[in-house]
Amino acid sequence: MTKEADASQDAIDAFAIVTSRVMKSLQGFTDDFPKWSEHDQDLKMSTFKPDRSDFPVPDLVHFMMRYVVKWKMSGPEEKVRWTAYGSVDGTPVFLQMRKFGFTIGIEKGRALSPQRVVGQLKAGLKEVEKFLEPYAKHQVENGDVTIANRFYEFEDRYRFFRDLADRAYRRAKTPRRKKQVASAGNPVSACMSDMVAELNRSTRANHEGFYHSTAMIDAYFSALEHRLVLLRAFTGAAFTDGAVLSLLAARWDEKLKLVVPAIETKRLAPILGKMRDIKERIRNPFAHGGNENDRGSLFFHLPRVGAIPANFSGFGRSVRFTVVPIGSHSHVEICRTFDQLDALLETGSLERPHRMIRASIDPSFDATVIKEYADAISGTDEHFEHYLDWWSKEWERHTNMDY
Repeated sequence: MTKEADASQDAIDAFAIVTSRVMKSLQGFTDDFPKWSEHDQDLKMSTFKPDRSDFPVPDLVHFMMRYVVKWKMSGPEEKVRWTAYGSVDGTPVFLQMRKFGFTIGIEKGRALSPQRVVGQLKAGLKEVEKFLEPYAKHQVENGDVTIANRFYEFEDRYRFFRDLADRAYRRAKTPRRKKQVASAGNPVSACMSDMVAELNRSTRANHEGFYHSTAMIDAYFSALEHRLVLLRAFTGAAFTDGAVLSLLAARWDEKLKLVVPAIETKRLAPILGKMRDIKERIRNPFAHGGNENDRGSLFFHLPRVGAIPANFSGFGRSVRFTVVPIGSHSHVEICRTFDQLDALLETGSLERPHRMIRASIDPSFDATVIKEYADAISGTDEHFEHYLDWWSKEWERHTNMDY
């Protein structure tokens, strides 16, 4: 036999084994179900929604009941994606994926316990998942996957902290209105009190800005990594075997070089240098417990002198060199660098791919869909707008189950 024939026979054997195991878990489940519709009066069904944590992926139930147990199926239909019909110990039962969640129906007046149905279905799914695990691994390794587009979630978190930091630094720079000094009081003492209070107020606001700015930086790098993975798919360039996993495992600067066209190398170089400096000097120390790559967080003991930074005068570049690690000026410079990189990733040849991100398209990485993206990007303005509109309507139709 050829390797292909051997693989095919192995798949048949594996499916036979999982079918046997699932049917053992679903003892009493049969494909018998009377002719019925929701409008029939002869068959009254009591429905309930199991806890979402019991069936976090209802479509696995669909796979099991359709292809393994082979219950009768219907759908899609209005507000219903699919329905599986059968019986448990002679009691009619249906399993249904509705717009508002996975639903189980049992004929009214029967002694069949809903907990039993749920328990047996969960037991069957364990066998199905074991069977599908090698296939899922193979699909992932080949790049036949989809990644959820969560751009706005990451972007909104970044913007949220950036706005809070901007407000705090502005507050630190804006002196509060001076109080009137009482005529009977000591004007020098009152003035000193006001100065100290103002200094404390400004320091607190600057520290608040620093806290928000570090959160902003961390959020931006997370958003950047996510955005670059999406952009790589939407550029329309084909992937070789294993390239998707390599993309996910690559460092952020490696992803950036994969996405930004060679023609933009000169424009990218200074931005990339600033981004690396922000990453090494600010983001990494705060993300990794204060450890600095150049040993700036370590102080060696110089006899009869004291503790000296292990990076010597390089300590002057440490975020710990000043009382407030990230001051207003540094924050502004960081934001300017982020804005420059954003502009690079949203213009020129990346303008359309980035619009696909903003259209909330969930990218698939298989060859057929990648070519689909390439065709849309290289088409006319009308063709590209039509593609974005088509995808949006398909997503809404599937989400709302408007079949």
